Amino acid sequence: MVERCPLLTPPGALGETCRIEHPQFVKEIGCVKYRNIERGAQLRLELDRQSAEYDTAYDDRTAAERINSQAKEHGIERPALRRMSGVCNWNTLIYIVINAKALQRVCTAKAQQEHAPP
Repeated sequence: MVERCPLLTPPGALGETCRIEHPQFVKEIGCVKYRNIERGAQLRLELDRQSAEYDTAYDDRTAAERINSQAKEHGIERPALRRMSGVCNWNTLIYIVINAKALQRVCTAKAQQEHAPP
């Protein structure tokens, strides 16, 4: 589905003008918006972003993205493995490294608090 700018279609309908320097106006097409009416797009529009299910799914997704980001930072995000057991072991290693780094940060912060003057 295509929607066109009301300032050009029909010509001068509203008695207003758009920015003429825009490339679409040089082509005399005007502003065009192609609406995505496929099923996936409709589902995204109909999502209840205030629901508890959405919050849970969003939290899970952001947690996974944080882990992937940390794995990439450590250079361990792309295993060259084929077997599922190897991939599982690789993922376990990633979690161990990330948790060890987090534990190290917590221990460092606690040590700094203990040595800070009151």
